[in-house]
Amino acid sequence: MIDSENVADPENGHEALPDDQRKQPGLTDAPLSISNVSSLFNVSRLTLLSYEYLGVMRRRRRVGRRQVYSGVDCDRLSFMIKAGRLGLTARQVAPIIRATEPGATVASIKEARARCLELTDQLDNRRRDLRDSLAELRRLHALLSTMLAKLQDCGVVPGDRHRDP
Repeated sequence: MIDSENVADPENGHEALPDDQRKQPGLTDAPLSISNVSSLFNVSRLTLLSYEYLGVMRRRRRVGRRQVYSGVDCDRLSFMIKAGRLGLTARQVAPIIRATEPGATVASIKEARARCLELTDQLDNRRRDLRDSLAELRRLHALLSTMLAKLQDCGVVPGDRHRDP
């Protein structure tokens, strides 16, 4: 039997999808309850509830008697996790996300834009610092490698001078 969703048919506007983009089991198979989202993203239920408190996520609809998150909430959670890895706090990022909601005030949108620029500058500065530190570490590695090779050539340090531990 042919899966009609995955058949290429240019006349009807269907293009062939690569295997990794075809409909596969995953996020949409289970209701996005607090327990499921907590497991999927490896975050605590308390974290999800705190993000709800900050207005970043909210369980909007029901499946049976359970409230569930939407795909948009999962996208927001993913962004919050990435921001956290970069050292940004939920309180720093939350106003930006809330400003993307329909019905956000002009003032909150302007504030969020300004916050975006501040955080972008902050992260750009960190990137420069990281780049400088990486360059220094590479320079030190090369220096240490040269020193070790010289010591091995002189017979002070036994070992294969071509092998790098």
